[in-house]
Formats: sequence, C-alpha cells, structure tokens
Amino acid sequence: MPAIDFRPIPLDDLPCEPCESTAGLWAGYLSAGDITLLTSRWKTGKTTLLAGLLRALGPGTPFLDRPTRPARVWVVSEESQAVWAERVRGRPVGPHVHLLARPFRGRPAVADWLALLDAAATARTAGRLDLLVIDPLASFLPGRCESDAAGLLDALHPLHALTASGAAVLLLHHPRKGPTDPGSMARGSGALLGFVDVTVELTRYSQLATDANRRLLTAEGRRPGVPARLAYELDPATGAFRAVGDPGERQFAENWTVVEGLLRGCRGAVTCRELLADWPAEVPPPSDSTLYRWLALAAATGLVVRDGRGTRNRPWRYRLAGGDVGWANGLPPLPELG
Repeated sequence: MPAIDFRPIPLDDLPCEPCESTAGLWAGYLSAGDITLLTSRWKTGKTTLLAGLLRALGPGTPFLDRPTRPARVWVVSEESQAVWAERVRGRPVGPHVHLLARPFRGRPAVADWLALLDAAATARTAGRLDLLVIDPLASFLPGRCESDAAGLLDALHPLHALTASGAAVLLLHHPRKGPTDPGSMARGSGALLGFVDVTVELTRYSQLATDANRRLLTAEGRRPGVPARLAYELDPATGAFRAVGDPGERQFAENWTVVEGLLRGCRGAVTCRELLADWPAEVPPPSDSTLYRWLALAAATGLVVRDGRGTRNRPWRYRLAGGDVGWANGLPPLPELG
C-alpha cells in the first residue's frame, strides 16, 4: 500500500481547474470531475430525460437551452436490453453511448461493485469514457448500505478515483416516502446528499391537465452556475424537449378561459375559494395558491377588478373588468371589525 502523503499544498499554489465552458458536459448540471445526483419519483421521467440528454451529448448540441459538449457515456441500467431497444428504436441515441444492462444477477457484492468501477476507470484511461451513469443507484449499491451512512460512504468513495481522472458521474435515485423539503428528496442516508457535488430534483410541474408533459428541475451545487429552477416540457409525438421560460404565465393563458367562464357566470365579485367551489368537475382544479396567482396576474393585466383588502374579514374579491360592480350573493361585505 502506498504511503499517504500528508504534505499540505499552499492554497495560492493550487492548480487552476478548467473553466465551466470546457469542463461542463451539461452546463450547470454535469461537470468533469463532479458527481451529480438526480432524484425523482417513479415514472416521473428520469430515464426519459436521460435519453434526451444522451442524444444531445453526441454532437454536443444544447439541451434545455443549456450548452453541452460531446461525451462518451456508459449507462449502467437495471432495465433490460429489450426495454432500451424499444426506447431508442424511433429516436436513436448514437454510438457514443454504451449500455451495461443488468450486469449483475442480483445485488452486487462489494467486489462486484468495485470491479464495475475499475472497468469504468480503465475505459476512462483508454479515452472511451467521459460520463458514467448509474440508473438507479439503489439497484447497484453493494449490500444494504443505502440507509447506513458509513457503509454508503464506503461504497461511494471509490467514485472519486474516476472523477479525479476528469470523468463525470450521474447517479439516478429514488425519493423518500411522503412529503419532503426542497433539496432533501433523496432516499436513504443524508450522507448521500453531502457526498455529491450537485443535487437535482425532478418533479411534475403541477397536477393540471395542461401541465401533463411539463417537469421542473430544482438544483443545488458546490460550483457557481447551477440553475436553481428549470422548467421544461416534452412533446410526446416527436420526443423533443423544450425549456419553458415562465410556466406560470403559460398556465394562466391555457386556463384563463375556465376562470373567465366562471367569473362571467357569477352574480358579483367572488373570492378565490368561491371560484374553486364552483370549479367544473370535468376539469382538474388548480391549487389555492395557483388560482390566487392567476387572479393576481389577471388583476395586474386589467382582465379583472379586485376589491377588498386581502384580510380575513375583507378578502380579495374578483369580477371581470368592464362589468357592473356587484358582490357575491348580491350583498356587500361586512365592515371590518375594530
């Protein structure tokens, strides 16, 4: 075993790392020498997003309006070759991506996991690997170390030998059960979140029918330039991904006709909650906060008139602009107490 070198290096003498434009495989999310963790709920679109990114990494074309550069990729997947063949049949990824489908018969032993990383390191040394993708991480971790901080770090630390050679690593992961705070969705020991360089969480943009093909990426990282939020949509017919500049405004435009119809049918000004109570059963309703944002935007653009003070006794009430001034149920609000 080689001796450990305990000679410290002066901070001012440290070698400069390459700039983001040359080190970024996918600017802000994947960088040479970094480990990125992508977490989302099952069937939300992790692997679909991965396939879109892999296509962009061939020629190095922008993906979701973020620059990429050409990269050679290994994908270690729990899915079979047949599933991947079906996924890329109509939309080829390119020869720069190689697949290791179900390389182990079961959960790998520590020696098996280390052999996989050694093979990736050999490919990196030979110039055949820039990005290693593990999809998903839990299927390939040795033993039962996912919830054990010490065992998890023992399994993950060998990845640093790969990133030290300039490769990037992307780990796809599953979430915890139940609601979580932003940035803490990843399942298992919290040591995982501290170990990686970039954390990305993929969620549905909302439960509205108009947002069925939209997703939101929320990210944090050690390096500057990690986008805090990025919304995108997928065209199921073509498989094309497109970044969405301001999904809130698009939501408003696509759902305004429903809100306008409800307001037109009211006898006077109504509250946000009263509108939700009358929401048509055949249309998925927005959340309270979403409808409130729509009504605030409608008021700001002159589509509706807003009355009240936004207090408990005098909540905001809305009516279409240009209509007669009136109040819900034909009655004015009670004067504010006190």
